[in-house]
Amino acid sequence: MPTPQLPGDVYILDLGRPDPSPEAVQQAVDRLFALTGMDKVIGAAGWAATPAAGPAVATSPGTAPRCQVLIKPNILAPVPAEMHVTTSPSVVRAVVGAVRAAGGTPSVGDNPGGVDRNSLHTAEVCGILAASDGCFRNLSDEVVEMRLDNPSVDKVVISKFILEADVVINVPVFKTHMLTTLTGAVKNCYGYVAGTNKARLHLAAFSRGRFAQLLLDLYALRVPDLHIVDALYVMEGNGPTHGRVRPYGKLVAGRDGLAVDHVLTRLMGVDPAETRLFQRAVERGLFRPEAVRALDGDGNPIQVEAIPNFVLPNTIGVSIEEQAQLLVALGAIRPVVNDDLCTMCGDCAKNCPPQAITLDPFPVIDAGKCISCFCCAELCTEGAMEVPSGEATGLFNRMFRGGSA
Repeated sequence: MPTPQLPGDVYILDLGRPDPSPEAVQQAVDRLFALTGMDKVIGAAGWAATPAAGPAVATSPGTAPRCQVLIKPNILAPVPAEMHVTTSPSVVRAVVGAVRAAGGTPSVGDNPGGVDRNSLHTAEVCGILAASDGCFRNLSDEVVEMRLDNPSVDKVVISKFILEADVVINVPVFKTHMLTTLTGAVKNCYGYVAGTNKARLHLAAFSRGRFAQLLLDLYALRVPDLHIVDALYVMEGNGPTHGRVRPYGKLVAGRDGLAVDHVLTRLMGVDPAETRLFQRAVERGLFRPEAVRALDGDGNPIQVEAIPNFVLPNTIGVSIEEQAQLLVALGAIRPVVNDDLCTMCGDCAKNCPPQAITLDPFPVIDAGKCISCFCCAELCTEGAMEVPSGEATGLFNRMFRGGSA
């Protein structure tokens, strides 16, 4: 018998293959809605008014008010869906269908990375515009400034509709990240931030610890009601854009984003307690690891088994402060330019938070300005900004495993 649902429950649905049929993906998402009670949440929210948005509007006389649902995928960059950098169109399409079946009105939107990335164009290239089935929304059209109680950042500019939606469904991709180790449920909420403000925040919260604090504060501005992680393919190595993609064939979902990320981190073979995000979340009383339960598609408890031979980012576990302490003689870990891949488009220079990159004619990185945030590597669609492996791996071994460099 399935166990009763608890707040820290995380469901891992095995679809059997990384490229299931659209019908199989729809059935899996429908199952996740039922397991998490999201179908009932959307039905009930259709009658309610949110403080920010006011009463939902009925579609016709005599009908119930429609619940406004924001579906927030990862639309990082204008790259084809087969690169698995962005949320799979099949998963987005299935979530749209499930929301409609539950009686809600879906809107799909995200704020892509970069200072001049158009969300409509980016969504079209990665297949999410078509998957949205006519309900894509440019979240940057209306923004609002929000105050934060954060030591590094006192205010942020986010998309207004994120606060207005009755329900928010977060649909990230299971990927590694050179700065945060994992880009999952909580990190995907960095997409709340509109336009060029992302670069400013990277500059203000330049270390892993500070950035983890910022992510938790952004997540708290509007905690999503459901998280469905696209793990049909997973990215390992130096994600979130140019890591190695491998098939996995699963969806991971839950109502608590930190619980979902806790399971994802363990699937990577990493102890969550070693990551800044969970260290800060536990310190702030936002998360209890013992409350997390992994369950299968029938609601039965299961063990979380790490993906075999999962490759972590070269930068894992190494903060800017630790680089300064242990790598003074060797120099900081900085991206390097692969001239063979570089097209000299200038995206890296445009999107560098401290403006440490100039073109001559290839990118040149000013060592005195670089803060090792790896935004250039994240946003380069050609994979021309690379991270050297030897010094980062050696530092991690010395600091956390007692090994030698």
